[in-house]
Amino acid sequence: MKKSKFTLGDSRKRLMLLGYLVLGAFLLVSVRLLWIQVVSGTELGKRAVTQVTEKIKRHTPRGRIVDRNGEELAVSIMVHSLYVNPDEMNKSAKPGKNEVPRDVARIAAQKLAPVLNISEEALYSDFTLKGQFVWVKRMLEPKDYEQVIKIIKENKIPGLHFISESKRYYTKKSMAAQVLGFVGTDDSGLSGLELALDSILKGAETRQTFKTDAMGRIIADKNTDPEETKEKTMVSTVYLTIDSKMQFVIEDALDDAMKRTNSAGAAVLIMDPHTGAILAMGSRPTFDPNHFGEYPAANWLNRAISIIYEPGSVFKPIVGTMGLSEGIVTADTPINDTGSIRIADRVISNWDGSGMGMCKFEDVIKYSINTGMVQLGMKLGAEKEIAWAKKYGFGKATGIELPSEEDGILYNPKNMYEPDIATLAIGQGIAVTPLQELRAICAIANGGELLKPYIIDRIVAPNGEVIRRGKKQVVRNVITPEVAAQMRTMMEKVVSEGGGKTARIKGYRIAGKTGTAQKIAEQGGYAPGKYIASFVGFVPADKPQYAMLVMLDTPRGAFYGSQVSAPIFRDTLQQILVAKGIQPSSSEGLPSFEAHMKPGQTEKRPKHIPPLEAKGDKWKVPDFSGFDARAISIELEKAKLVLEPHGTGKAYKQSPAEGTTVESGTKIEIWFR
Repeated sequence: MKKSKFTLGDSRKRLMLLGYLVLGAFLLVSVRLLWIQVVSGTELGKRAVTQVTEKIKRHTPRGRIVDRNGEELAVSIMVHSLYVNPDEMNKSAKPGKNEVPRDVARIAAQKLAPVLNISEEALYSDFTLKGQFVWVKRMLEPKDYEQVIKIIKENKIPGLHFISESKRYYTKKSMAAQVLGFVGTDDSGLSGLELALDSILKGAETRQTFKTDAMGRIIADKNTDPEETKEKTMVSTVYLTIDSKMQFVIEDALDDAMKRTNSAGAAVLIMDPHTGAILAMGSRPTFDPNHFGEYPAANWLNRAISIIYEPGSVFKPIVGTMGLSEGIVTADTPINDTGSIRIADRVISNWDGSGMGMCKFEDVIKYSINTGMVQLGMKLGAEKEIAWAKKYGFGKATGIELPSEEDGILYNPKNMYEPDIATLAIGQGIAVTPLQELRAICAIANGGELLKPYIIDRIVAPNGEVIRRGKKQVVRNVITPEVAAQMRTMMEKVVSEGGGKTARIKGYRIAGKTGTAQKIAEQGGYAPGKYIASFVGFVPADKPQYAMLVMLDTPRGAFYGSQVSAPIFRDTLQQILVAKGIQPSSSEGLPSFEAHMKPGQTEKRPKHIPPLEAKGDKWKVPDFSGFDARAISIELEKAKLVLEPHGTGKAYKQSPAEGTTVESGTKIEIWFR
């Protein structure tokens, strides 16, 4: 029998080897665990969380935009957005024992389609997808949210959930729409101040966290919203220089003008001539920024700053100050008006084809005589015309805090021929924006200062600190106070004696200038029968407080600035002057209250104006007889009623009559004498 070679020593060696192997494996596992838990623990933890959660980025409410007095124009509120978990909805479609099968996705699509205004098939397609999250409709209106909740409960529809999101509301609907602009569903500003101030107005980012299982299915309570974490921060408020009451008046006038003249477009601006603050800015056609997608993009355009056009005769006062400053003319310089004038191969005529013969230069401005302006332009020459135009700020954007402002167009003086020099003097061959034109006229109104227009009054941080304030900025002094005073006198005579009589307001000194310019055709040259009708001016002429420009693009029928634009200037400013309590410069031409009393009659009126009586959401109009426009305006403002005054003095007639019930926003016409 053979002896085994296996010895006790071999056994020990094997045990030791096995022990080493076990120890080695233990050490390897320990090192691996140490690596996983200590070295890679944080990173792997993040991966684990990522695999069982899903996040959605959102934003807290944007900052408010308000007018100069704090009246809200744009605000944000929290609303509900609807999403579906298709896997959750489809899983419930499988019936249990003794249950009748039902197509939950089809039922949900049928019930929700009319409420959400989405086709049934589109909804059904979303509801039958594979996945855990699909948006159904963002930012539901409160009434729609309530209906959806009711449908979910009544039909026991699983898989539909809500997330709170911030939605922008424009409280005045279309008022100042182009100024304010609008935001998209991702809370990004897309136009207007919403775009320009997006970094200031935008809310803080928030994240919505969903807990999911290994298959990616949400495991949160089906009856509650997913877990939500927010970084809540307050956002600054932007105060504009806009006066809501003035804005309402000009927009009402614009709407009326668009109906009467069938114009293709329009713009109106009111500016403080001493500071550059924009008090009102309107553009037509317009849109409601709450539903901006329902309007053509052309309606979003702010015509006050984003269109350029030949100004025509409203440019003549500016050229007139060039001549006064250069010593070429004075108000009394004799001018020979022959009705037409030939410059090289071009014949330039007066608007009516007739001539006045020998007249003063102030008559050239007063009656808008083309031949006289051409003579001045030729004496100025190309270099001086363009140099002065640049000095007035033409050919370059004003720098107002709004996007998409145009620069305008100026000739290169080296490329100007004699007819170009001549036509520039009558406002042709130069392209301006309405804001550029009004700013230049404000330099005449304020004594010679070219100002930088601004529309942001202040930006206030949540703690009340003013972090930015708009203020007067003088770009340069364009003309001397003496030259400005001379041109103001001439422009006042335009309204009191000349072609701008339709802009007169009894008792007030008005300075202004009409303009009717041919419209440039897209293919070059001028479009036959198409005109830009405008009026620009300021009031009171001796101590200007408001400067205003009215521009109508392609009015049909009457098209002269004196016919269609000047009356808008008159009617709008009359309301504003009365509402702001600016008294007439004189009572000349205004009958006294006593003059209209019957013989032996004495003035009898109550000491206090009768208050408006609320009737639900309407107001009962009292008798305003015997009170002045200022007192009446203050009372009407309380109910957001609009005073449309006729004349000055004391009220003697009104419409609607005493006792009539009206809604806020209604015009109350009152006649004064």
